[in-house]
Amino acid sequence: MTAPLRVGGRVRVGGRATTIDGAQIVWSLAEGKRGSRWREALTRDGSLVRSVLFEASPAGRMTRLEVTTTAGLLTLHPDDRESTLHGNVVGPGGVRHLRLAWSPEHELLLLGSPATAATALRRLGGAMSPGDERTVAMVRVDDLLEPREVSWVVARTGDTTWLLRATDGAEERRLTLHADGFPVLGDAVSWPLEGGTVEEVWTEPS
Repeated sequence: MTAPLRVGGRVRVGGRATTIDGAQIVWSLAEGKRGSRWREALTRDGSLVRSVLFEASPAGRMTRLEVTTTAGLLTLHPDDRESTLHGNVVGPGGVRHLRLAWSPEHELLLLGSPATAATALRRLGGAMSPGDERTVAMVRVDDLLEPREVSWVVARTGDTTWLLRATDGAEERRLTLHADGFPVLGDAVSWPLEGGTVEEVWTEPS
């Protein structure tokens, strides 16, 4: 993902890129007074496999997640005290209600989603220096739409590089971020969402 275009001081940009596993992603990000709204559409071999809406507060806290896959429709949002995640999954067999532990220290991890990775690591990056690592409570979501409460080790391995690893060693993810906290993805291209003057144009680092 290229670094964003800013219009009127806020990021309002769309783009496309190739993910680490070779899928194609089309995405948009619009920032406003109430926070940020990401949209993602993931395709493999020309077929849509996932659609995402992800919203976060100005402080980088998740406020809403909607995911559509072949498994159904998932919705998650925190309560007013950020003590619980509520939501449901609507699938071929009916509705499954969700209630998960949550707190101001939790992060959301939607596997393969640049939006959730960028939001979590931008927030953690403000308190972690290269070489630091910490164990973070997370809610993990995958394309089966079966959220799980997990703990992952988050390590800042360099100025812009990160390693996320499940505490049981079963999964890990490596990410490289731009200096402003956006994931670097292959052959990324981005465009402003709105017409008018683009005040700043950020380009892929050489």
